Amino acid sequence: MSLPIHIIEKYLRGEANEQETRLVDDWFYTVQTEEDTVDEALVALRKQIGRRIHDRLDQSIDLAIAQRGNQRRKMLKFAAAVTIALGVGMYFLVQRSGMFGHKQPVAAKVEKVRGGNNKATLILANGAAIELDSAADGPIDSKNGVQIIKSEDGSVAYVPTQQRTPQSAAVWNTIITPRSGQYSVTLSDGTKVWLNAASSLRYPVSFREGSREVELSGEGYFEVATAMSEQGSKIPFIVSVRNTGLSGDMKVKVLGTKFNVMAYSDEAGIETTLLEGKVETANANSKASLTPGLQSTLEKTRPEFKVSKADIQRVLAWKNGEFRFNRMDIKGIMRQIVRWYDVSVEYRGNVDHIYLSGVFARKGDIREMLDILEATGTVHYQLEGNKIIVSTK
Repeated sequence: MSLPIHIIEKYLRGEANEQETRLVDDWFYTVQTEEDTVDEALVALRKQIGRRIHDRLDQSIDLAIAQRGNQRRKMLKFAAAVTIALGVGMYFLVQRSGMFGHKQPVAAKVEKVRGGNNKATLILANGAAIELDSAADGPIDSKNGVQIIKSEDGSVAYVPTQQRTPQSAAVWNTIITPRSGQYSVTLSDGTKVWLNAASSLRYPVSFREGSREVELSGEGYFEVATAMSEQGSKIPFIVSVRNTGLSGDMKVKVLGTKFNVMAYSDEAGIETTLLEGKVETANANSKASLTPGLQSTLEKTRPEFKVSKADIQRVLAWKNGEFRFNRMDIKGIMRQIVRWYDVSVEYRGNVDHIYLSGVFARKGDIREMLDILEATGTVHYQLEGNKIIVSTK
Protein backbone atom coordinates (compact mmCIF):
# COMPACT_ATOMS: atom_id res chain seq x y z
CA MET A 1 0.00 0.00 0.00
CA SER A 2 1.55 3.30 -1.15
CA LEU A 3 0.79 6.36 0.98
CA PRO A 4 1.72 9.96 0.03
CA ILE A 5 3.99 11.61 2.57
CA HIS A 6 1.83 14.76 2.75
CA ILE A 7 -1.06 12.72 4.20
CA ILE A 8 1.19 11.40 6.96
CA GLU A 9 2.40 14.93 7.68
CA LYS A 10 -1.22 16.16 7.99
CA TYR A 11 -1.97 13.19 10.27
CA LEU A 12 0.93 13.97 12.60
CA ARG A 13 -0.14 17.63 12.79
CA GLY A 14 -3.68 16.52 13.71
CA GLU A 15 -5.11 18.06 10.52
CA ALA A 16 -6.10 14.87 8.64
CA ASN A 17 -9.76 14.35 7.81
CA GLU A 18 -11.63 11.13 8.55
CA GLN A 19 -10.69 9.46 5.26
CA GLU A 20 -7.02 10.42 5.55
CA THR A 21 -6.94 9.24 9.16
CA ARG A 22 -8.32 5.87 8.11
CA LEU A 23 -5.69 5.60 5.36
CA VAL A 24 -2.86 6.18 7.84
CA ASP A 25 -4.36 3.73 10.33
CA ASP A 26 -4.65 1.10 7.60
CA TRP A 27 -1.09 1.71 6.49
CA PHE A 28 0.21 1.53 10.06
CA TYR A 29 -1.42 -1.85 10.61
CA THR A 30 -0.71 -3.31 7.16
CA VAL A 31 0.15 -7.03 7.29
CA GLN A 32 2.92 -8.39 5.11
CA THR A 33 4.79 -11.69 5.11
CA GLU A 34 8.04 -10.65 3.40
CA GLU A 35 11.34 -10.25 5.18
CA ASP A 36 13.74 -7.37 4.58
CA THR A 37 16.19 -5.07 6.32
CA VAL A 38 14.57 -2.73 8.81
CA ASP A 39 14.71 0.96 7.83
CA GLU A 40 15.56 3.01 10.94
CA ALA A 41 13.91 6.15 9.53
CA LEU A 42 10.73 4.23 8.89
CA VAL A 43 10.81 2.81 12.40
CA ALA A 44 11.02 6.33 13.80
CA LEU A 45 8.12 7.44 11.61
CA ARG A 46 5.95 4.59 12.78
CA LYS A 47 6.77 5.46 16.39
CA GLN A 48 5.47 8.98 15.78
CA ILE A 49 2.28 7.58 14.27
CA GLY A 50 1.95 5.16 17.17
CA ARG A 51 2.19 8.06 19.63
CA ARG A 52 -0.46 9.92 17.65
CA ILE A 53 -2.78 6.92 17.85
CA HIS A 54 -2.15 6.79 21.59
CA ASP A 55 -3.06 10.48 21.85
CA ARG A 56 -6.31 9.82 20.01
CA LEU A 57 -7.09 7.03 22.44
CA ASP A 58 -6.43 9.42 25.31
CA GLN A 59 -9.33 11.47 23.97
CA SER A 60 -11.74 8.58 23.66
CA ILE A 61 -11.88 6.39 26.78
CA ASP A 62 -13.54 7.17 30.11
CA LEU A 63 -11.29 6.11 32.97
CA ALA A 64 -11.79 6.15 36.71
CA ILE A 65 -8.91 4.97 38.90
CA ALA A 66 -9.55 4.44 42.57
CA GLN A 67 -6.14 4.90 44.18
CA ARG A 68 -5.74 3.41 47.61
CA GLY A 69 -4.34 5.54 50.40
CA ASN A 70 -5.67 9.01 49.69
CA GLN A 71 -8.66 7.64 47.64
CA ARG A 72 -7.90 10.21 44.91
CA ARG A 73 -9.74 9.68 41.63
CA LYS A 74 -8.19 10.50 38.33
CA MET A 75 -10.74 11.15 35.60
CA LEU A 76 -9.98 11.26 31.91
CA LYS A 77 -12.84 12.03 29.54
CA PHE A 78 -13.08 10.28 26.22
CA ALA A 79 -15.77 9.89 23.59
CA ALA A 80 -15.08 7.59 20.64
CA ALA A 81 -12.61 4.83 21.49
CA VAL A 82 -14.54 2.07 19.88
CA THR A 83 -14.63 3.82 16.50
CA ILE A 84 -10.86 3.66 16.13
CA ALA A 85 -10.05 0.67 13.94
CA LEU A 86 -7.04 -0.86 15.64
CA GLY A 87 -5.44 -3.54 13.52
CA VAL A 88 -4.15 -5.40 16.54
CA GLY A 89 -3.17 -9.01 16.94
CA MET A 90 0.28 -8.70 15.38
CA TYR A 91 3.81 -7.67 16.29
CA PHE A 92 5.31 -5.48 13.62
CA LEU A 93 8.76 -5.77 12.10
CA VAL A 94 8.76 -2.49 10.18
CA GLN A 95 10.49 -2.58 6.83
CA ARG A 96 10.94 -0.42 3.76
CA SER A 97 7.66 1.25 2.86
CA GLY A 98 5.86 1.56 -0.48
CA MET A 99 5.46 5.28 0.17
CA PHE A 100 9.22 5.58 -0.42
CA GLY A 101 9.01 3.30 -3.47
CA HIS A 102 10.23 0.28 -1.50
CA LYS A 103 8.67 -2.67 0.20
CA GLN A 104 5.93 -2.23 2.76
CA PRO A 105 5.90 -2.83 6.52
CA VAL A 106 6.13 -6.41 7.65
CA ALA A 107 4.23 -8.07 10.46
CA ALA A 108 4.84 -11.30 12.29
CA LYS A 109 1.37 -12.75 12.59
CA VAL A 110 -0.04 -13.81 15.92
CA GLU A 111 -3.08 -16.04 16.11
CA LYS A 112 -6.19 -14.03 16.88
CA VAL A 113 -8.53 -14.78 19.78
CA ARG A 114 -12.00 -14.14 18.42
CA GLY A 115 -15.14 -13.39 20.37
CA GLY A 116 -18.00 -15.85 20.67
CA ASN A 117 -20.95 -16.57 18.40
CA ASN A 118 -24.23 -18.49 18.28
CA LYS A 119 -23.48 -21.97 19.59
CA ALA A 120 -25.14 -24.22 22.12
CA THR A 121 -25.93 -27.83 22.96
CA LEU A 122 -29.52 -29.02 23.17
CA ILE A 123 -30.11 -31.96 25.52
CA LEU A 124 -33.31 -33.84 24.69
CA ALA A 125 -35.44 -35.78 27.17
CA ASN A 126 -33.84 -39.08 26.12
CA GLY A 127 -30.35 -37.70 26.82
CA ALA A 128 -29.41 -37.15 23.19
CA ALA A 129 -27.15 -34.12 22.69
CA ILE A 130 -27.47 -31.95 19.60
CA GLU A 131 -24.81 -29.37 18.72
CA LEU A 132 -27.02 -26.59 17.45
CA ASP A 133 -24.32 -24.58 15.67
CA SER A 134 -23.61 -27.52 13.34
CA ALA A 135 -27.14 -28.97 13.11
CA ALA A 136 -29.09 -28.41 9.93
CA ASP A 137 -31.80 -25.75 9.93
CA GLY A 138 -35.35 -27.04 10.19
CA PRO A 139 -37.13 -29.58 12.43
CA ILE A 140 -34.96 -31.24 15.08
CA ASP A 141 -37.40 -33.32 17.09
CA SER A 142 -41.08 -33.69 17.89
CA LYS A 143 -42.36 -34.60 21.34
CA ASN A 144 -45.53 -34.22 23.36
CA GLY A 145 -47.39 -32.31 20.66
CA VAL A 146 -44.53 -29.85 20.11
CA GLN A 147 -42.07 -29.61 17.22
CA ILE A 148 -38.56 -28.25 17.81
CA ILE A 149 -37.33 -26.11 14.91
CA LYS A 150 -33.87 -24.61 14.45
CA SER A 151 -33.52 -21.31 12.58
CA GLU A 152 -30.45 -20.00 10.81
CA ASP A 153 -30.36 -16.90 13.02
CA GLY A 154 -29.06 -18.77 16.06
CA SER A 155 -32.29 -19.78 17.74
CA VAL A 156 -34.61 -22.71 18.33
CA ALA A 157 -38.38 -22.58 18.71
CA TYR A 158 -40.85 -25.01 20.30
CA VAL A 159 -43.96 -24.89 18.14
CA PRO A 160 -47.15 -26.63 19.35
CA THR A 161 -48.56 -28.91 16.65
CA GLN A 162 -51.59 -30.28 18.51
CA GLN A 163 -53.60 -29.84 21.68
CA ARG A 164 -51.74 -31.26 24.64
CA THR A 165 -53.76 -33.63 26.81
CA PRO A 166 -53.91 -32.90 30.56
CA GLN A 167 -52.56 -36.37 31.33
CA SER A 168 -49.34 -35.83 29.37
CA ALA A 169 -46.31 -35.98 31.64
CA ALA A 170 -43.83 -33.10 31.55
CA VAL A 171 -40.89 -33.72 29.21
CA TRP A 172 -37.83 -31.57 29.91
CA ASN A 173 -35.10 -30.27 27.59
CA THR A 174 -31.96 -28.32 28.44
CA ILE A 175 -30.04 -25.84 26.31
CA ILE A 176 -26.43 -25.13 27.32
CA THR A 177 -24.16 -22.40 25.99
CA PRO A 178 -20.40 -22.87 26.43
CA ARG A 179 -17.88 -20.14 27.02
CA SER A 180 -17.80 -17.95 23.88
CA GLY A 181 -21.34 -19.04 23.00
CA GLN A 182 -24.81 -17.52 23.07
CA TYR A 183 -28.22 -18.70 21.90
CA SER A 184 -31.92 -17.95 22.07
CA VAL A 185 -34.95 -20.19 22.46
CA THR A 186 -38.67 -19.61 22.08
CA LEU A 187 -40.61 -21.81 24.50
CA SER A 188 -43.90 -23.48 23.69
CA ASP A 189 -45.91 -20.71 25.41
CA GLY A 190 -44.26 -18.03 23.24
CA THR A 191 -41.79 -16.85 25.88
CA LYS A 192 -38.42 -15.86 24.37
CA VAL A 193 -35.16 -16.43 26.25
CA TRP A 194 -31.68 -15.25 25.28
CA LEU A 195 -28.78 -17.04 26.97
CA ASN A 196 -25.38 -15.45 27.54
CA ALA A 197 -22.13 -17.42 27.47
CA ALA A 198 -21.56 -20.23 30.01
CA SER A 199 -25.27 -20.51 30.84
CA SER A 200 -28.02 -23.10 30.75
CA LEU A 201 -31.81 -23.24 30.74
CA ARG A 202 -33.89 -26.30 31.67
CA TYR A 203 -37.55 -26.16 30.65
CA PRO A 204 -40.55 -28.36 29.78
CA VAL A 205 -41.13 -29.08 26.11
CA SER A 206 -44.77 -28.20 26.86
CA PHE A 207 -45.96 -26.55 30.06
CA ARG A 208 -48.56 -28.25 32.24
CA GLU A 209 -51.92 -26.61 32.73
CA GLY A 210 -51.62 -23.78 35.24
CA SER A 211 -47.83 -24.06 35.65
CA ARG A 212 -44.87 -22.42 33.92
CA GLU A 213 -41.48 -22.90 35.54
CA VAL A 214 -37.93 -23.07 34.16
CA GLU A 215 -34.46 -23.38 35.70
CA LEU A 216 -31.60 -20.98 34.87
CA SER A 217 -27.90 -20.92 35.61
CA GLY A 218 -25.59 -18.22 34.29
CA GLU A 219 -27.37 -15.29 32.62
CA GLY A 220 -30.54 -14.97 30.60
CA TYR A 221 -32.85 -12.28 29.28
CA PHE A 222 -36.57 -13.14 29.24
CA GLU A 223 -39.52 -11.75 27.32
CA VAL A 224 -42.39 -13.61 28.96
CA ALA A 225 -45.60 -14.23 27.02
CA THR A 226 -48.92 -13.84 28.81
CA ALA A 227 -50.73 -17.15 29.38
CA MET A 228 -54.27 -17.59 30.68
CA SER A 229 -55.78 -20.50 32.58
CA GLU A 230 -59.10 -22.07 31.67
CA GLN A 231 -60.62 -20.06 34.52
CA GLY A 232 -59.42 -16.80 32.90
CA SER A 233 -56.60 -15.93 35.33
CA LYS A 234 -53.01 -15.22 34.32
CA ILE A 235 -50.58 -18.12 34.75
CA PRO A 236 -47.37 -16.95 36.47
CA PHE A 237 -43.97 -17.65 34.93
CA ILE A 238 -41.31 -18.71 37.44
CA VAL A 239 -37.54 -18.78 36.94
CA SER A 240 -35.67 -20.91 39.48
CA VAL A 241 -32.06 -19.73 39.65
CA ARG A 242 -29.49 -22.50 40.12
CA ASN A 243 -25.73 -22.86 40.64
CA THR A 244 -25.21 -19.41 42.07
CA GLY A 245 -22.94 -20.30 44.96
CA LEU A 246 -25.73 -19.39 47.39
CA SER A 247 -26.96 -21.70 50.10
CA GLY A 248 -30.40 -22.05 48.47
CA ASP A 249 -32.25 -21.38 45.25
CA MET A 250 -33.82 -18.08 44.30
CA LYS A 251 -37.04 -17.67 42.32
CA VAL A 252 -38.27 -14.91 40.03
CA LYS A 253 -42.06 -14.83 39.63
CA VAL A 254 -43.68 -12.89 36.77
CA LEU A 255 -46.94 -12.68 34.84
CA GLY A 256 -45.87 -11.11 31.56
CA THR A 257 -42.76 -8.97 31.39
CA LYS A 258 -39.21 -8.34 30.18
CA PHE A 259 -36.33 -8.88 32.59
CA ASN A 260 -32.72 -10.06 32.88
CA VAL A 261 -31.23 -12.44 35.45
CA MET A 262 -27.46 -12.58 36.00
CA ALA A 263 -26.56 -15.49 38.29
CA TYR A 264 -23.02 -16.65 37.53
CA SER A 265 -21.48 -18.58 40.39
CA ASP A 266 -18.21 -16.61 40.18
CA GLU A 267 -19.98 -13.26 40.69
CA ALA A 268 -20.75 -11.70 44.07
CA GLY A 269 -24.49 -12.33 43.80
CA ILE A 270 -27.61 -12.50 41.65
CA GLU A 271 -28.89 -9.44 39.78
CA THR A 272 -32.48 -9.36 38.54
CA THR A 273 -33.31 -6.33 36.39
CA LEU A 274 -36.81 -5.40 35.21
CA LEU A 275 -37.53 -3.59 31.94
CA GLU A 276 -41.30 -4.00 31.64
CA GLY A 277 -44.10 -5.32 33.81
CA LYS A 278 -43.63 -6.47 37.38
CA VAL A 279 -41.64 -9.27 39.01
CA GLU A 280 -41.08 -10.65 42.47
CA THR A 281 -37.77 -12.14 43.56
CA ALA A 282 -37.74 -14.45 46.55
CA ASN A 283 -35.63 -16.89 48.50
CA ALA A 284 -36.05 -18.65 51.84
CA ASN A 285 -35.26 -15.46 53.79
CA SER A 286 -36.79 -12.53 51.95
CA LYS A 287 -38.54 -11.24 48.84
CA ALA A 288 -38.58 -8.05 46.78
CA SER A 289 -41.02 -6.60 44.25
CA LEU A 290 -39.66 -4.72 41.25
CA THR A 291 -41.15 -2.11 38.95
CA PRO A 292 -39.55 -1.17 35.60
CA GLY A 293 -36.08 0.31 35.88
CA LEU A 294 -35.28 -1.34 39.21
CA GLN A 295 -32.85 -4.12 40.06
CA SER A 296 -32.74 -6.53 42.99
CA THR A 297 -29.39 -7.88 44.15
CA LEU A 298 -28.94 -10.92 46.36
CA GLU A 299 -25.37 -11.09 47.57
CA LYS A 300 -23.68 -14.25 48.80
CA THR A 301 -22.68 -12.53 52.01
CA ARG A 302 -26.17 -11.32 52.98
CA PRO A 303 -29.51 -13.17 52.87
CA GLU A 304 -31.76 -10.22 51.98
CA PHE A 305 -32.46 -8.50 48.67
CA LYS A 306 -31.19 -5.00 47.95
CA VAL A 307 -33.27 -2.95 45.48
CA SER A 308 -31.71 -0.11 43.49
CA LYS A 309 -32.04 1.80 40.22
CA ALA A 310 -30.73 -0.25 37.30
CA ASP A 311 -28.25 0.71 34.59
CA ILE A 312 -30.29 -0.86 31.78
CA GLN A 313 -27.70 -0.23 29.06
CA ARG A 314 -25.02 -2.01 31.07
CA VAL A 315 -27.29 -4.91 32.00
CA LEU A 316 -28.40 -5.57 28.40
CA ALA A 317 -25.03 -4.84 26.79
CA TRP A 318 -24.32 -8.56 26.26
CA LYS A 319 -27.64 -9.08 24.46
CA ASN A 320 -26.94 -6.05 22.27
CA GLY A 321 -23.49 -7.29 21.24
CA GLU A 322 -21.49 -5.05 23.57
CA PHE A 323 -19.32 -4.94 26.64
CA ARG A 324 -20.29 -1.93 28.74
CA PHE A 325 -18.26 -1.08 31.84
CA ASN A 326 -19.07 1.77 34.19
CA ARG A 327 -16.26 2.18 36.70
CA MET A 328 -15.99 -1.60 36.93
CA ASP A 329 -13.09 -3.23 38.71
CA ILE A 330 -10.58 -4.91 36.40
CA LYS A 331 -11.34 -8.37 37.78
CA GLY A 332 -15.04 -7.93 37.02
CA ILE A 333 -14.13 -6.88 33.48
CA MET A 334 -11.89 -9.91 33.08
CA ARG A 335 -14.61 -12.29 34.27
CA GLN A 336 -16.78 -11.14 31.37
CA ILE A 337 -13.88 -11.42 28.93
CA VAL A 338 -13.08 -14.95 30.16
CA ARG A 339 -16.64 -16.12 29.55
CA TRP A 340 -16.99 -14.60 26.09
CA TYR A 341 -13.54 -15.35 24.65
CA ASP A 342 -13.02 -18.67 26.48
CA VAL A 343 -9.64 -17.67 27.91
CA SER A 344 -8.00 -17.83 31.33
CA VAL A 345 -6.54 -14.95 33.30
CA GLU A 346 -3.59 -14.56 35.68
CA TYR A 347 -3.00 -11.50 37.85
CA ARG A 348 0.49 -10.32 38.75
CA GLY A 349 0.64 -7.77 41.50
CA ASN A 350 -2.25 -5.99 43.18
CA VAL A 351 -4.81 -4.77 40.63
CA ASP A 352 -7.72 -4.33 43.03
CA HIS A 353 -7.51 -0.51 42.83
CA ILE A 354 -8.09 -0.35 39.05
CA TYR A 355 -11.55 0.66 37.82
CA LEU A 356 -12.28 1.31 34.14
CA SER A 357 -15.17 2.48 31.97
CA GLY A 358 -15.86 1.96 28.31
CA VAL A 359 -18.06 0.48 25.60
CA PHE A 360 -16.69 -2.20 23.27
CA ALA A 361 -18.15 -4.43 20.57
CA ARG A 362 -18.12 -8.13 21.51
CA LYS A 363 -17.18 -9.17 17.99
CA GLY A 364 -13.62 -9.26 16.78
CA ASP A 365 -10.20 -10.02 18.19
CA ILE A 366 -9.72 -9.78 21.95
CA ARG A 367 -6.66 -7.57 21.46
CA GLU A 368 -8.82 -4.75 20.13
CA MET A 369 -10.32 -4.26 23.57
CA LEU A 370 -7.20 -5.11 25.58
CA ASP A 371 -5.08 -2.62 23.62
CA ILE A 372 -7.57 0.17 24.35
CA LEU A 373 -7.68 -0.72 28.05
CA GLU A 374 -3.88 -0.75 28.15
CA ALA A 375 -3.79 2.65 26.45
CA THR A 376 -5.27 4.16 29.63
CA GLY A 377 -1.83 3.78 31.17
CA THR A 378 -3.09 1.95 34.26
CA VAL A 379 -3.02 -1.71 33.29
CA HIS A 380 -0.70 -3.91 31.26
CA TYR A 381 -1.50 -7.22 29.64
CA GLN A 382 0.28 -10.08 27.93
CA LEU A 383 -1.56 -12.62 25.83
CA GLU A 384 0.11 -16.02 25.87
CA GLY A 385 -1.98 -18.36 23.78
CA ASN A 386 -5.38 -18.32 25.47
CA LYS A 387 -4.13 -16.89 28.76
CA ILE A 388 -4.22 -13.20 29.66
CA ILE A 389 -1.62 -11.97 32.16
CA VAL A 390 -2.77 -8.76 33.81
CA SER A 391 -0.51 -6.45 35.81
CA THR A 392 -0.25 -2.78 36.77
CA LYS A 393 1.88 -0.37 34.78
